[in-house]
Amino acid sequence: MSAIEKQAAEETEQKKKDVSKAKEPGLPQNWKRIVITIWIGQAFSILTAYSSMYAGVWYVTETTDSALMLAIASLCSMLPQGLLSPIGGVVADRFNRKYVLMAADAFVGAMALLMGMIIFMGHVSVELVLVMSALRSVGQAFHIPAMESTMPLLVPKRHLVRINTLNQSLWSMALIVGPVFGIFLYTVIGFQMVLFLNALGCALAVATIATAKIPDFHDTSDEARHPIKSLKAGFATLNADRGLLVMAAIVMGVMAMYAGINSLFPLMTYDQFNGDGYMASVVEAAYGVTSLVGMGILFVWGGGHRLLRLVALSGFFAGIILVLTGLLTPDMFIFFVILTGVSGVIEAFFNGPLLAVLQKRVPPEKMGRVMGLFTTVSALSSPIGLALAGACAEFTGVANWFIIAGVVVSIGGILLGTLPILTKLDKEIAATFDEPKVVKRKVSSRSKKSEAGIEE
Repeated sequence: MSAIEKQAAEETEQKKKDVSKAKEPGLPQNWKRIVITIWIGQAFSILTAYSSMYAGVWYVTETTDSALMLAIASLCSMLPQGLLSPIGGVVADRFNRKYVLMAADAFVGAMALLMGMIIFMGHVSVELVLVMSALRSVGQAFHIPAMESTMPLLVPKRHLVRINTLNQSLWSMALIVGPVFGIFLYTVIGFQMVLFLNALGCALAVATIATAKIPDFHDTSDEARHPIKSLKAGFATLNADRGLLVMAAIVMGVMAMYAGINSLFPLMTYDQFNGDGYMASVVEAAYGVTSLVGMGILFVWGGGHRLLRLVALSGFFAGIILVLTGLLTPDMFIFFVILTGVSGVIEAFFNGPLLAVLQKRVPPEKMGRVMGLFTTVSALSSPIGLALAGACAEFTGVANWFIIAGVVVSIGGILLGTLPILTKLDKEIAATFDEPKVVKRKVSSRSKKSEAGIEE
């Protein structure tokens, strides 16, 4: 009887998957043009957002000269996104994702315009900057799940890694250019003008999304109408797929360790290599440039079919690089720069394929909720990693913490690549690459048969 029940449950689950696939909208024929249109708008929005963010950081630095206030500013920019992303995912699944994206960009732009006007009237303060950082983070909590769950509706599965890499490169370029551009504009044209530019960038993003033809696909079930039930359904989707659940736990650990390490690079330059600001900037530039090189390689290659294996290898070798970095002596700064550059290339193969695993695995009608949960994992891992690294590095020393963190990251990579439940998940994801081709052949063969019947 148990075998019969098990078989019935499997048949029911398969029927649900078949129904989900049947409901999926077809990919638009001009999907490349749509993606490029969206990408251009997002490029202006993200660049101006990072510029205004770093202008705010510079204002807090000049005004308070306090590491505590800078830490509070960082928390204001991270915590709202981490806490609200699950709700943002629910909204992305419940409503038309095109309008969710437009509303999120419009909200951030309106807040930037309002803050700019307040500063223009002479009411600038540290508290105002903190509020602006928090409000921008709220907008991102709704924008990121909606954007990441929209891409699978526009892009063929075999190109998801490339598109994710393209989006990742945009964020990386913003991280490189944003601080320079933001602080330069802050000193030349003033804080309020940087915020006005941010509002203009958001307006352009809204305009490009408005002109893009994005399929209207969202969850119309009764469950989706109730926010709490809908949020529970997102957790249930992850819980039902134990492979994704295990992967999420390991990835959170790896991200937490890396978030802490990234904050220690300047201190590593100063303490271990007796460096100055110029040497620290060389290290940051080496990482930024080589990470773009790695993303370029991944964009051209596409990542292959075994995406989780690629993520695992990236994590393992990134950990090895951290261990080698911690073993360097004070007279080996040039090797520190080289290893940092190598890590930039290696780490580029982590995020893009990881996101594609989720996009291929999760049903489209629940994609927003799952992406929201993973955004929370990413956002909350940063403050956890920062707190852990700050406390532990005081006792172990910065160089020794690099070694410890490297060992943990490498173990995470090994687990991602060797646990049976994850190797099974990786093989199942690899099998989905062939689905579009198979469907196409079946359709073409059927059309040929129908044409032959007509001729007869």
